[in-house]
Amino acid sequence: MNKRFLITGCSGGGKSTVLDRLEALGHRVVHEPGRRVIRGHGPAPWEDRLGFFEAVTTLSLADLDRPVPDDAPTFFDRGLFDALSGRAGRDKVPITEVMTGKFPYAQPVFYAPPWPEIYCQTSERRHSFEMALDEAERLRRDLTALNLEVVELPKEPVEARVELILSVALG
Repeated sequence: MNKRFLITGCSGGGKSTVLDRLEALGHRVVHEPGRRVIRGHGPAPWEDRLGFFEAVTTLSLADLDRPVPDDAPTFFDRGLFDALSGRAGRDKVPITEVMTGKFPYAQPVFYAPPWPEIYCQTSERRHSFEMALDEAERLRRDLTALNLEVVELPKEPVEARVELILSVALG
């Protein structure tokens, strides 16, 4: 049974905070590939968008190749879907042209919506909130195009978001 759960959504929606809390509770987490690429001095999206998407895609595929040792869930902070959605958006093609084959994550997918009250720019997130809104719209459109079941995370404290995720993922 697939226990790889994706948490997606626009930049600054609180995904990493949720994943950090899940990890602190002892759950297996795979941190955001885009941040790992930037921190590893790989191509940054504001300098080499195509190179960034390629590096993130490669890292996301490697993350999915790692064996899961037991039936416990693994939570992914973004991943292959996000990289391919970004690539499809850049190339102005449907997500179904770049994401072929079986969706590699369990359903439902957890979606963190835009949340202006917590959004902030950082050294790894240089774009504006308006650009984050565009990203959110693209991600939602691509989730719909792939006919995926989506659970939208509420704009509530991290504990409530984690409780919802665990209630769904652990059944």
